[in-house]
Amino acid sequence: MSAKTCPACGFVVYGDVEKCPHCGTALVVAGMPAGGASALNTSRVLANWKTSVAASVFGLLAGGVRDGLIELGSSLSYDVAVLAFVASLIWAAISIWYAASFYPSLFRADCQRSSSSAAISFMNLFFGGILFGCLWNSNLTKRSKGISNVVYVVWAVLLYGIVTMMLAFS
Repeated sequence: MSAKTCPACGFVVYGDVEKCPHCGTALVVAGMPAGGASALNTSRVLANWKTSVAASVFGLLAGGVRDGLIELGSSLSYDVAVLAFVASLIWAAISIWYAASFYPSLFRADCQRSSSSAAISFMNLFFGGILFGCLWNSNLTKRSKGISNVVYVVWAVLLYGIVTMMLAFS
């Protein structure tokens, strides 16, 4: 799927359209980009993206099971509680990596990641929960990265810092 950037407003237009839907500037003249419009390559993920609702629900349920197991472990003996805490720290690091590195890479044309909509829909809700996971799936559908992944990273780092400080001072 090809994309063009409007020379007037910078809006990225996907598909074969003649005018920018944002400002109305002509984009295509005789099949060629017009007025300095640039043709872009889109990533394999975006070219074939369709949110998999079943995989998204399964990702949300799997995330709930993960959270439940960590919570169960924290209520058992001291040794198991320490393991649950370590598991939650590892989980925080992996989810921060997913939001900061993996998710944004899906929008790059040189992305070599999986292009399976089902796998990515699952991971979005597994790592991002219902709020961020649904936002990420929606952003992929709209082909617009947005800033939700940055908000998630900031939120997760702040939460990690607060929990660490609470444990240090308790």
